[in-house]
Amino acid sequence: MSPPRPSPRPHPTINRVGPQPVLRRERRRSFWQRSLDEARRTGGWFRIPKLYTKKTAQQIASDVRCAHHRRPSVHRVRGFQVGEVWESKWRLTTACGAPGDCEVWVRFLGEKLSLAEAV
Repeated sequence: MSPPRPSPRPHPTINRVGPQPVLRRERRRSFWQRSLDEARRTGGWFRIPKLYTKKTAQQIASDVRCAHHRRPSVHRVRGFQVGEVWESKWRLTTACGAPGDCEVWVRFLGEKLSLAEAV
């Protein structure tokens, strides 16, 4: 007598009624886009939630302050809107982090008026 044969696996059936909705993942946003959005919402000084070396903090603060002078395609920091004016500062942190770590603070000042709008 031969051993019993395993029953064949049924093929999975897919019940589709009409087109299926396309599930889209929320668009990824960079750390800086999220941070600058939060700074816009707060309206005052906002501490960037990362610590940097002194030279990096100085460079980031400079980039943020001068962002309204540059085209968006050449920004090293993502998340600026055209014509936005920001103030920024950096300082050594004493609360947390390793000795020598620095904080970067930013504040949204508004949008730069173009000459066409002023006339």
